[in-house]
Amino acid sequence: MELEETGPDNWGQITDEKPRFYAASDVSESQIELTRKWYEIGSNAWGNYGPLEFWIVGKDEQAAADLDKKYCEIYNERDPSFRIRECLKRGHNLVSYAKEGNAGLNMRRSEHEKWSGFIITMSAKYPSPEEEDYKSVVLHEYFHVYQHAHIYTKDHSEREEKNQKNPWWAEGGAEYMALLLYSRQEGVRPGYLKERMENKLRSLRLNLSFKSLRKNENIRDIPYGSRAMVAYDLGAWFIAFLINKTSEEAYRLDFFKSLDERGFEGAFLESFGSSSKEMLEEFHNEFLLLETNEKMKIIPG
Repeated sequence: MELEETGPDNWGQITDEKPRFYAASDVSESQIELTRKWYEIGSNAWGNYGPLEFWIVGKDEQAAADLDKKYCEIYNERDPSFRIRECLKRGHNLVSYAKEGNAGLNMRRSEHEKWSGFIITMSAKYPSPEEEDYKSVVLHEYFHVYQHAHIYTKDHSEREEKNQKNPWWAEGGAEYMALLLYSRQEGVRPGYLKERMENKLRSLRLNLSFKSLRKNENIRDIPYGSRAMVAYDLGAWFIAFLINKTSEEAYRLDFFKSLDERGFEGAFLESFGSSSKEMLEEFHNEFLLLETNEKMKIIPG
C-alpha cells in the first residue's frame, strides 16, 4: 500500500468523494450493497461529507480479526505514529463487533493525527442486515457524520462542548433524524415513525426500573453507559419537541450552520429563541407530563 496524501484540510465541506467500503471475508455482497444504499439515502438528504469509510464485519471472529489487521496496516501507512501492535490491542476493535454486534462511528480528527475522517463500523447482528432496523442504523451513524462535519476544531474538549459530552443531544438527534428520514422512504409502512417513537416512551415510565427516567432527573445529565438508552430515547423525543416548536430547518440547517462559530449554547439560542436550559425545563416540566396521545400529536405521519 502506498502512503496516502493527507491533502488540504477540507473538513466540513460537501464533497463528491465517495466512501470506501472494507468488508470481512464472511460478509455478503448484499450486505455491502444494502449499507451503500442507505448511506446514499442519508448523504442525498443531508449532504455528502468525508473522508468516510465503512468497515463491515459478519459473525466470524477470525474473519473480523483478519480485517482488523488490514485496518491497522492502513492507518499505520497513513500515519506511522499509529502503531500496528498497539492498534491490534485496542479494546473495542472489529472483533468486538463480530462478537457483540451493533454499529458505531469512530470520528478521527485531533491535533495528534495526520488523517482526519469518519469510520463507520457495521456488523451482521444487532441488527442483522435482514432486520428493518439495519437501514435506520446506517442513517443514524451517517447523521453522526453530519453532526461532526460541522465542528472544525481538532481540540477534543472544544469538540466535546459543541457536540455535548452526554448522549442526549448527539444520539437523540441521530436517532430521531434517522427514523424521520427512514419513515419518508417509499414502501415504509404508514405509522412507522409514530410506532417507533411511542416505543421510546418506555424510558419515561417512572417505576423501579433501572433503565427509566428518575424523579427530577434531566436527560442532559445522563452519561454514556448502562443507562444511556434513556438519553437516546428521550433525547430523540427532545429533538422532535424542538422541531415541533421551531422547524426542521431550524434544527438541521440553522443550528449546525452557526454551531462552529457560536458554540453550542450560542447556536442554540440563535436558532431556537431560547436557551437549552429553558427548553429542557419546558420539555421535562410540561411536555413529558402530557398524556401519551398528546405527546404523539407532534410526531409526523
